[in-house]
Amino acid sequence: MRCSLSARSRRIGFTLIELLVVIAIIAILIALLVPAVQKVRESAARAQSTNNLKQLALAMHNHHDAKKILPYNGTDQYTCWNWGPPWGGAGGQPIPAPKLVQGCGWAYQLLPYIEQDGLYKSWNFDTPIKTLMDPQRGGTGLAAVPYGNNLTWQTGARDGVADSGPVSDYAPNAMVIGSGMNTDSSFNYGPWSGPAQGWSMFRRRLIQITDGTSNTILIGIKAMATQTYNRRGPGQFTMSNGATRDTNDPPISAAGIWAAEMAMRANCPDTVNWYAGANPGNVLYTDYIPGNTYKVNTGWTSWYGSTFVLVKDAPDLDSWNRYGSPYSGGCLFAMCDGSVKMVDYSVSRDVYIPMLTPLGGDITVN
Repeated sequence: MRCSLSARSRRIGFTLIELLVVIAIIAILIALLVPAVQKVRESAARAQSTNNLKQLALAMHNHHDAKKILPYNGTDQYTCWNWGPPWGGAGGQPIPAPKLVQGCGWAYQLLPYIEQDGLYKSWNFDTPIKTLMDPQRGGTGLAAVPYGNNLTWQTGARDGVADSGPVSDYAPNAMVIGSGMNTDSSFNYGPWSGPAQGWSMFRRRLIQITDGTSNTILIGIKAMATQTYNRRGPGQFTMSNGATRDTNDPPISAAGIWAAEMAMRANCPDTVNWYAGANPGNVLYTDYIPGNTYKVNTGWTSWYGSTFVLVKDAPDLDSWNRYGSPYSGGCLFAMCDGSVKMVDYSVSRDVYIPMLTPLGGDITVN
């Protein structure tokens, strides 16, 4: 009987080699499973991001139906003219409010059309907006710096309004929506001194997109360095080599020309005045963009072309004025007709830039 039990014990036990083989098999299975799980998660996040872009494009169309123009990126400090005082006179920059809407940025203007009417009417700095957040990046949806912890506007730094509150992973095409402080001579540039006489606004209508709404980018995902995922908002981050770089990630309460190179992408000479040089330009997509009134200022031509490169999020990334994405394969864009498409990172400038110009006559069909 003892011999029978001993034999049975030997049969149900594992040798060390057998145990190591089992562990190795489990490790291999886990190694095979993790990428599959990550791929599924990325696919789900991409689907949600696509839906966000559709919702934002629809909101822009609803804004257009109600206001007869697309939203734009407002004016610096919400002023009625370029260098005037804030609304209400001296004191800090006021917080977003309906009476200031024409000076506020595109995202605030869209709040009533993305089921955020309460925040539109009663602004606060503690409410993240899910529709503005790409799920693949995570984070709180709020800038890291709380409102009230900044130097005031009068002492030389911009008020905390431009540093705090909800942020956005999405950025409109500045060539389409512009800002309230553009250089396009067909719009009112506003007085430079004296009493406020009215808002300077960029008044783009869908009918003015002569290249076709299905061929023109309206809004996309802005590029971002991976170090900034968990610390959103303006400021700098530390790169792998110990140097610092700007985050290019203002909250949605930032507006106007000073936020344009960060809050919107695809800026051009007609949308940011310091890019603007005298015409004519003669090097396509280097010193002039079709449909623009102005050429690219010679001081910007060497840098300007690098911004028309789609990039995947990565450590240390220079994200200024670039569209990008946390997804493999390419960047998601909502077109002006409301459709959403993915554009490959390897796309050439000759294909990509015509997708940005609304009236350049340089149509590229993908």
